[in-house]
Amino acid sequence: MAIYKFKIFVEDNEDIYREIEILSSQTFEEFHTIVQDAFKFDKKHAASFFVSDDYWRKDQEITLRKEDLELDEDEIKLKVAPKKLMSGTKIAKFIESPRQRFLYVFDPAVKWTFCIELMKILPDNPKGVFPAIVKSIGNPPKQYKQIQMAKGELTPDQLMDTMLADTEPEADESEIYKAIKNDTNGVDEGDLNHLEGEEGEDNPESEDSDLMNEDDEESFEDLADEGDEH
Repeated sequence: MAIYKFKIFVEDNEDIYREIEILSSQTFEEFHTIVQDAFKFDKKHAASFFVSDDYWRKDQEITLRKEDLELDEDEIKLKVAPKKLMSGTKIAKFIESPRQRFLYVFDPAVKWTFCIELMKILPDNPKGVFPAIVKSIGNPPKQYKQIQMAKGELTPDQLMDTMLADTEPEADESEIYKAIKNDTNGVDEGDLNHLEGEEGEDNPESEDSDLMNEDDEESFEDLADEGDEH
């Protein structure tokens, strides 16, 4: 059983994103729930995933609610494929490439849109609990502020002001170091010497590469097939 690692970011704002790991055998409904948790939304509205191409164009729709399965007249005219239900559709069914993309749209009144991209396919981890939020960058947007703007209760400038006001500045590493160095209570001298020795040295954090290596690409089909079997 494979583990999919996805990056999910707010449309038009890649600075606010989450990384989520989820099993290939889990459903889009479980995916929907972890996305809601990751961005602190309330799960009270309709939602859909759309299989996407490299240009973020929507294709097959996988919807949350049974009442949304029926196609409307325009969709029928366009010969849109029948919708799938999240609860009965495994994620592995729609993983067709190593960089598979989806769009996630929540709350038809506001149309919150999130871009989802497969970052990596990992081997099974029997001790892991999935789905899991493994990385969070940026404060989540306020769910109902866009509704206030749509109703005329907030102008775009006011919306921006309130979003900026909600953003907490990140602590400066140099200030943190100074605070530790000046605090003589409970700080071990050896730890201070260690910090001073590291100050100014490069210490890059290891990150997952955005590009899958050759071994990942060669094993992609095997892992995807394994996900379908489960």
